[in-house]
Amino acid sequence: MNVLMVNLPFSGHTNPTLPLTAKLVEAGHKVTYVNAPEFREKIEHTGATFVPYKDYPENASEKYKKNHSFVAAYDTAISLKEKFDILIYEMFFYPGIDLAKQLGIPCVRQFSQPAWNDTTWKEAPTVFKISAKLIDMQVLPKKVAKNKGFSNLCLKDGITKSKPNLNIVYIPKQFQNKSEEFDDSYLYVIPKPAVISGNVVIPYEKMKSPIVYISLGSILSDKSFYKKCIKAFGGKEVSVILNTGNVSPDILGKIPENIYAYSFVPQIEVFSHTDVFLTHCGMNSINEALCFGVPMVAMPFINDQVTNANQLVNLGIAKRIHSFVQNTNEIYATVMEVAASSVMKEKAIEMKKAIDNQMTWESIVRRIEDLV
Repeated sequence: MNVLMVNLPFSGHTNPTLPLTAKLVEAGHKVTYVNAPEFREKIEHTGATFVPYKDYPENASEKYKKNHSFVAAYDTAISLKEKFDILIYEMFFYPGIDLAKQLGIPCVRQFSQPAWNDTTWKEAPTVFKISAKLIDMQVLPKKVAKNKGFSNLCLKDGITKSKPNLNIVYIPKQFQNKSEEFDDSYLYVIPKPAVISGNVVIPYEKMKSPIVYISLGSILSDKSFYKKCIKAFGGKEVSVILNTGNVSPDILGKIPENIYAYSFVPQIEVFSHTDVFLTHCGMNSINEALCFGVPMVAMPFINDQVTNANQLVNLGIAKRIHSFVQNTNEIYATVMEVAASSVMKEKAIEMKKAIDNQMTWESIVRRIEDLV
């Protein structure tokens, strides 16, 4: 089977697709993966053949990515002379179904977040809908989509009104809102978290329980929030591992002994020691925490984060705090409430067990093969 994979140059949409890429190669299939140059190393590590976007800079700015990657991905895939048997694309690249029709081949869609349909869209928070419309304006204006002949002219319609024969959703099925409305063409699996080593050695043996891990992900960084965390937890009977991302811990002032601040942490290793995770609710971070049965404090900001936070609360795995929290007492009190909750811990462990018993990659590869 000769597989074409096409994606956009955003970590949250690319990283979840790499385990399937590796499994397809492992099963003996040839995979050609179209993406931006910055993902070459990760993609080639799976054994796939990497194809960079045509006429696209090596170090594109975030603005350039948003404004040009959709068209670059589509045009590059169309230009390939090789004959492919199947196309696999990620949901954000919603013209994928049109690309497959152009190439005359079946397609598979991957979701890096919970799947969408008309019902989940209608029930989505207003901030989620606004974010989707703002993304539309940036990444693929309707005029461009119309000129390309795409069947859907916006992100919402491209996802809810198009449905390939197979959809792979990278979340636990229990996490899918309105799961009863999604038929058996939707397969749920969480890629096993990969341990990323680094130079940071975290002294877990010195830490007092509970151990709290705080991270706003790879994109968000907020110096004032990190300072609030230091004020909230400093000197208390709790240990905090603070991932400051793009903010250097050196500019946060005096850091108390019970707070361990790093600009990079080996997150998978940290989760094996964590009692409570305070998160911005990106799906990758949620999945990794769920794989270790860690309950959470949800502090979402944009896009799917708000929906993810609501679902965590609905499942009894998290408590939510204000997105732009001002009160340090709220941060501390909510974290300690979750840490003391045996019910939340039990529900998080139940989710971990469900993930451990999820569908196998071999079964998913066979379902893809059946389409060809």
